[in-house]
Amino acid sequence: MLNDQRRAFSDEYVNLILATADSYIEISARSPIAALPTVSPQDLKNTPCILVTSQSQQETEQEYYHDVAGFHGEFLFAENLEESRLMIISGKGFMPVEGVGMVQSFGTSICRIPLCRGDEQIKRNYCAFWKKDNSGYYVEEFADMLKAQYEQ
Repeated sequence: MLNDQRRAFSDEYVNLILATADSYIEISARSPIAALPTVSPQDLKNTPCILVTSQSQQETEQEYYHDVAGFHGEFLFAENLEESRLMIISGKGFMPVEGVGMVQSFGTSICRIPLCRGDEQIKRNYCAFWKKDNSGYYVEEFADMLKAQYEQ
């Protein structure tokens, strides 16, 4: 399985970290928050969090971002990235995002700000997982090829 790491690793699985991404928020450049060099989940408690997710996954995503990521304000939902960014530009809230590789430019309408806990930027792992009792030559070879692709 390929997924982001949302919980502590299980001893029953091989947990291969493929990439680690820095966490950011995207927010309207007109928001007072946009002037901050970094933000914490606590700084955002009075600003709605916009999540891009299907209707069937809204409860799961809200639970993760509330309980694990620490966002304790209101949640809004968008069906796709374009809808979310329109909500951001219109000042309806912020969107949590991860960044790997090149930084995107949004002109003057959206700011991307590092999301931190204390002095450290929050990181998010993207992993391959498989049951230890289902390991073998082909599974491990595939995992090595996958890891090599992520390193490129």
